[in-house]
Amino acid sequence: MLKNYFKIAWRNFHRHKGYSFINTAGFAIGMACCLLIFIYVRHELSYDKYHKDVERIYRIAQDIRTQTANRVFAPISPMVAPTLKADYPQVENAARAMTTSSRLVRREETFFYENYFMYADQELFDIFTIPFIQGNSKEALTRPQTVVISERMALKYFGRANPMGKTLEINKREYEITGVVADPHENSHIKYDLIASLGTLSNWSEMSNWYSTMFYTYLKLKPNVNVEEFSQHVSSLADKYVGEKLGSRGSAYRYFLQPISGIHLHSHLRYEIEPPGNALYIYIFSFVGLFILIIACLNFMNLATSRAANRAKEVGMRKIVGAKRFQLIGQFLGESLLVAFLSLCFAMAIVRFTIPLLNNLTGTSLSFVDLLNPLVLISLIGGGILVGLAAGLYPAFVLSAFRPVLTLKGTKSVGSRSFAMRTVLVVIQFTISVVLIIGTLIMYKQFNFMKNQHLGFEKEQKLVLPLRGGISIEKNYETAKDLFSKHPSITSATVSSSVPGRGVSNFGIRLLGEEDDKSQSMFHTYFDHDFIPDYGIEIVAGRAFQKGMSTDIKGAFLINEAAVKAFAWSSPEEALGKYLKTGYGGRVSPIIGVTRNFHYRRLQSEVEPLVMEFLPESFRYITLSIDITSMKETLAFIESQWKILFPGYPFENFFLDTDFDRQYRADEQVGRIFGIFTLLGLFIACLGLLALASFTAESRTKEIGIRKVLGASVMEIVIMLSKQFTKWVLLANCIAWPIAYYFMHRWLKNFAYRININIVTFLLSGILVLAVALITVSYQSIKASLANPVDSLRYE
Repeated sequence: MLKNYFKIAWRNFHRHKGYSFINTAGFAIGMACCLLIFIYVRHELSYDKYHKDVERIYRIAQDIRTQTANRVFAPISPMVAPTLKADYPQVENAARAMTTSSRLVRREETFFYENYFMYADQELFDIFTIPFIQGNSKEALTRPQTVVISERMALKYFGRANPMGKTLEINKREYEITGVVADPHENSHIKYDLIASLGTLSNWSEMSNWYSTMFYTYLKLKPNVNVEEFSQHVSSLADKYVGEKLGSRGSAYRYFLQPISGIHLHSHLRYEIEPPGNALYIYIFSFVGLFILIIACLNFMNLATSRAANRAKEVGMRKIVGAKRFQLIGQFLGESLLVAFLSLCFAMAIVRFTIPLLNNLTGTSLSFVDLLNPLVLISLIGGGILVGLAAGLYPAFVLSAFRPVLTLKGTKSVGSRSFAMRTVLVVIQFTISVVLIIGTLIMYKQFNFMKNQHLGFEKEQKLVLPLRGGISIEKNYETAKDLFSKHPSITSATVSSSVPGRGVSNFGIRLLGEEDDKSQSMFHTYFDHDFIPDYGIEIVAGRAFQKGMSTDIKGAFLINEAAVKAFAWSSPEEALGKYLKTGYGGRVSPIIGVTRNFHYRRLQSEVEPLVMEFLPESFRYITLSIDITSMKETLAFIESQWKILFPGYPFENFFLDTDFDRQYRADEQVGRIFGIFTLLGLFIACLGLLALASFTAESRTKEIGIRKVLGASVMEIVIMLSKQFTKWVLLANCIAWPIAYYFMHRWLKNFAYRININIVTFLLSGILVLAVALITVSYQSIKASLANPVDSLRYE
């Protein structure tokens, strides 16, 4: 019987090619969207779950509390890990890792800047699953000046030669290679290429500093440990050792545990090892995929019920010859399953060829092979069956309920209930489409707003030269600036510890002569006297650093308006002359100026308090303001001067505006993906609308003929046929607008600086969907209205 069901289903599929194509194409595109989103979401949810005993591995983070602010850091003091290992039997392993800026790695004449360098304890390999290809995982980092390298680094610097026991020069220090490990997984929040022994830093004063926030600390707990109870013990750990000093500063340190499997999506702390993902976008993509699949299923249901009249006699004849209702239901479900199975096959083919495009959009390395896992394949087949049944169940019950006497008499109407159901299905389809379009437009406007918002500084035509690999210009920064400024296209030069968008340090700051509750942690950055004028940052009180004022070097502070507010001063002028003591070296200096707030970080965050100093030993960037009319010649000159100043160091550069905008790249990728899937959802809905318009025109063939005979014009007939669909689309807009407003208003709350949602966006989306729907319907409407009325009256 099943064979007969599918045989008849295939005949119907072949007989009605246009209908079958629309149904299959809509289903296939819907399934392909779902599969692509499934691969991406599965990848995001898989972060760090490949480690053995992952449920027992945690990272310790820190909440620094003062009377005026709370700041939560991912890196913490290096004292925490050894203290926990010594004092708490619940801890099986504890390890510290400190990531650094890029390092210049050299072997003979081969040298590159490497970004994934870190110092770590030997026990890191006991906590994380990092397979060793060469070397001993139990003693690879037990000695200072040793390093474990990834397989790709071994190939890069040694080719096919054995690297074990050989050395690499890293920032002018020799390190012995004691191990080669597998390349890091892409779905890991820790990326590494060179892991050096933390013992190399044993004489560094920071290694015994409870107030430091530079070390990522990981624990592997023993089996069956009560994590909640252990967390309570860990929380106040600092009080036991430095509680008295913290109290005198008006501060409190609170530690907490983070499961490593949740760090990528759910941890957005200061100084994360890498930019984290966003769980909100995972939910958004999941819902978009579900909505597109719903649109495809509704298409099938709508088209199947709209064709009911054409199959009425078939159903009547089958019932006359003895077919039971459950057999008819089985027949129609068989057709639905056939469409679902073919659509799944086509969807897999679509995914195979479009997954590289998804990789380009998301910056990942997803693979079609991820779908060939046996469990995934079984799930896909099961999902295809469920989708086929879900889409075919309602049409099967509608069609199998026809009364044979009426159908064989030629009574083709399937009743007002079926018409009402089709109306509901079309309205739901376009409601979802309108919600997605409004979401896409608001996302685009928000991202465009962030890229074009005035940042409080000038970012255009600024070429930045990063000083990496241990380059120091503490004593010759003026010489370097003068050399670069010799070219007529270079209008000015300045040096700094960072540039906007590249991150800033955070240290404790204390206001002298005030109560302890005015002490707090603030962001710090360092630059010379040319930085403020070159970047066009406004001074609202006092003055900027000035050339020739020797007291400005290590002897004065600038702060921003946010810092004035944090210290509760009534005006910027009130800050002038106040003395601050910084946690960096304990310098005591007066405030000589207050700057207008400028966005040294991305616009997702509010401008926070910032302290600025003139500190030459911290300069790590040279910014050149240039005329871009003769870029090739100017860059050649800059590179030649670089080789004079820093021989043996690779020349690198970037434009500040492009680099600053890279902070929004992830959000823009999400917006583009969302937009693409929205267009696909609208396309699927329009496919269904096209077929529905075709069947509507066909069912009214005689009516159209009579109206033409009575003098109706082509335009009148087109309006008559389009009016019904227009009402549906307008109703969909009325339902979609409040839904879209609610969700997009909540999404915008994730941004400190955001657009206002206005009616124009909703009107634009409504006009767009209505126009697309009318264009889709008008083809069939015009075709029907142009038909010869004689042929129309002979119809049937």
